[in-house]
Amino acid sequence: MKVYAEHHKVQEFLKEQQLQGIDIVDDSQTANYLITGRYDRSKYHADLKGIIIPYTGHNNVDLDAMREQDLMLFITPTRSRWVAEKAVTLTLALLGRTIPYHEQLKIGNWSERNSAKRIPWTSIQDLSVGLFGYGRIGTYIHQFLRGFGCDFYTIDRGKVYPPEVKTVKNLTNLIQLSDIIIISTPLNHTTEGCFDKTKLSSMKHKYLINVGRGKIVEEEALYDVLTTGRLRGYASDVWYNYPKGKESQLPSNYPLHELDNVVMSNHSGGFTEHTNEEVNRDLIATLHKLLQEDYADQLDLTSLI
Repeated sequence: MKVYAEHHKVQEFLKEQQLQGIDIVDDSQTANYLITGRYDRSKYHADLKGIIIPYTGHNNVDLDAMREQDLMLFITPTRSRWVAEKAVTLTLALLGRTIPYHEQLKIGNWSERNSAKRIPWTSIQDLSVGLFGYGRIGTYIHQFLRGFGCDFYTIDRGKVYPPEVKTVKNLTNLIQLSDIIIISTPLNHTTEGCFDKTKLSSMKHKYLINVGRGKIVEEEALYDVLTTGRLRGYASDVWYNYPKGKESQLPSNYPLHELDNVVMSNHSGGFTEHTNEEVNRDLIATLHKLLQEDYADQLDLTSLI
């Protein structure tokens, strides 16, 4: 079995392992499996059997092109629990006013601690949480937040859900019933821009957290509802603008970074101190399964439409 990893560090790591029965090749056009986060028709060749994504998202993979050639798709599950933890961290930081308190105290401002105008924070306990996406990441988010006594809702996708997760028909219903909505769904043609001006404007006094992809939320509409107070707060690990190298780059075309009801993170949800080791172990396990022709973990591409 021949394998090629597009990221040079992954390629070097796999070569060092000297995996029996697995040849780490230097030419992607000879590989049976590509380890990559990007795929389009130009990468196809007759010997290719599948794609292995070492990340959580597949928005840079042309699923239609894969279906045409009956290719298999695998996504390493390792990062999901870390992304979920980042979602919980952002949620608690946003509701707890952690960043504004911190910034004010740096200059000696105690946020009116000793006056009748003292600025409070919001507890997540007993609030309702809408999980926009209940895959691996959404499942972990639910598990992590259980202890706060929240009510949980998600859109019914025909899956089997835990009894404490109530299902609704659509995003409108999810917004109506939730104090907080956490986005962890993939970016595709059904989710891009689905949090539009109409949906965001209906989120008065609510919070929105995003660990899915930036473009799931309309950028200009997001800025408008945050500055007018329609949306109470927004926290995100995913954005609209990314640096191509080491240059400085603001994450949005609008000054979201100037708002005190916004918490920003630099798309680091899946990157912890131990990320590389655990992902590498998971990649090796996936390759061994493929070598044994055990395709039980193959994703159903029809579910990603």
